[in-house]
Amino acid sequence: MSKGASGDYEQLLALHHAMQLRRSLRNDGPPPPGQTRRRPTEYPQRHEDQQLMLASLEMITSSADEVVRSFYAQMFLGRPYLRNLFPANLRADSDRLFSALIGLAESLDRLDEMVPHLAQLGRDHRKYGIRPAHYDAVRDALVSALREHAGIAWGPDHEAAWRRAYDFAAAVMQSSEAASTDPPYWQGTVVAHERRHDTIAVLRVRTDVAYPYRAGQYATIESPRVPRTWRQYSMATAPRSDGVLEFHVRAVELGQVSNALVGHTIRLGPAMGTAILDKPSQAPLLVVGGGTGLAPCRAVVEEVLAGQPGRTVQFVVGVRHTDEFYDMTALTALGRRYPALTLLPAVSDDPDFPGPRGALPDLVAASGPWSDHEIYVSGPPAMIHAMDRVLRSMDVQPASIHHDPAPA
Repeated sequence: MSKGASGDYEQLLALHHAMQLRRSLRNDGPPPPGQTRRRPTEYPQRHEDQQLMLASLEMITSSADEVVRSFYAQMFLGRPYLRNLFPANLRADSDRLFSALIGLAESLDRLDEMVPHLAQLGRDHRKYGIRPAHYDAVRDALVSALREHAGIAWGPDHEAAWRRAYDFAAAVMQSSEAASTDPPYWQGTVVAHERRHDTIAVLRVRTDVAYPYRAGQYATIESPRVPRTWRQYSMATAPRSDGVLEFHVRAVELGQVSNALVGHTIRLGPAMGTAILDKPSQAPLLVVGGGTGLAPCRAVVEEVLAGQPGRTVQFVVGVRHTDEFYDMTALTALGRRYPALTLLPAVSDDPDFPGPRGALPDLVAASGPWSDHEIYVSGPPAMIHAMDRVLRSMDVQPASIHHDPAPA
């Protein structure tokens, strides 16, 4: 797409969202074709469909990459205009797409969790310029790719189940999109950059208008140097009066986007994530952060202590090596302000560290019980899965454990 054509497209997209906002404020006329203002919440045959979908995933013997390549080939066949909605490197999205498929199949029996998540996705997908017809193209390509790689065991019932589940998810997303009055994305400028470690930087961003979020949530961020490539970064502070957002970026893992952020204007999608502490509680709080998972943990601790300065909070920060404690100055200052906060640094791979040593799940298991605590966890997926198992084995109620879903 040429620079001029891209500018025209952005202007048309902005006009579309302005008209959508005015329509929602005036509530005049019917919703756009293919959209509904009422979010669907009923799915009578979801249990039967879930069994069929999980069974069909068991039929697939190809690698995730092969299924995803087939999906994109099917989607772009006859629809080359859709290619501009995706990043130049399609492989970057393959694991995410396959995880989403498994997540859709596994969560059909938990609509109370799935529907709010889909609603967030619907609001978030507006940043791509998604239209109702695009949902149909994705569904058809998805079903075709699954059919191709499931082999002869695939039948009409499997296909019908995937179509019903996908259409339900799409209807939730589109209803949320139609009802949203927020902009599809926010413009932000990187106003400060501080290298704290060889692979970790702290970025501070000021948005053009106020960016609404809750402590514990994350934003998807796009750099103009890497268009259509969005990456997730958690906000590292509770909302501040000056409107500045702080992000902790691991440059090696996040590659080209993180390396392109410094000194540039960026775009931020709507705040995402449901791992927030939204109900007042006097229960003691355990917060466990691994690596740059420290960022949302710090935001949650700030929010809780600002609102409940006397609430007991234990904050466990885990890294592999001592030099990876990149945010200790801010955390120590937080501890000085709030005597109810106990900060517990832990290291897994440094035998000379004088404090607790070992993997975070093992350390938490050894220092319980935690059944009377509310618990917030953030970090690598393997750590979150292990922490879940440990906490549940210690009779911590699932409702007391807060984290966003970790990839399977």
